[in-house]
Amino acid sequence: MHEIDHHSEVPVYRQVADALRADIEEGRVQPRRPLPSEIHLQQEFGVARDTIRRAIAYLVDLGLVRVVAGRGTFVRALEVSVVDMEPGLRITTRPATDAERATLDLAEGVWVLVVERPSGEVEVLPGDGGEIRVK
Repeated sequence: MHEIDHHSEVPVYRQVADALRADIEEGRVQPRRPLPSEIHLQQEFGVARDTIRRAIAYLVDLGLVRVVAGRGTFVRALEVSVVDMEPGLRITTRPATDAERATLDLAEGVWVLVVERPSGEVEVLPGDGGEIRVK
C-alpha cells in the first residue's frame, strides 16, 4: 500500500502520480497493460476519485499512460523500435488488426507502423512506441 502525506507541500494527486510512475518504471505494471481501476486506486491510496483522475491526467501529460474510453488506462510502451531508412522504403500507419493486436500485445485502438522494404519484406511495429531513424 502506498503512503500519502496529506500534510506535504507536494499535492496529493502528484504523490499518487509519483507512486504510479514508480510502479511503471520499476516494472510492477507492464507496458500495454492496464492500471488498476479508479475505484481500486481510490481504495489503495485512500483518496477521492477526482484526485485519481488528476493523477492519471498528469501521467497522460507525461506520456506514460493513455486512456482508452470504456477500457481503462494503459501503460504506454517505453521501448523504441528503430527503422533504418533506405531508398524505396515505405512507411504507413493504420489501426492494428485483431491478429496484430494479439501478436504485438496491443490494446484496442492502438495504431501500427507498417514498414514495407523494396525487397518486399513487411514489418509491423506498434505505433505507440516507435522511432524512425533516417540515415
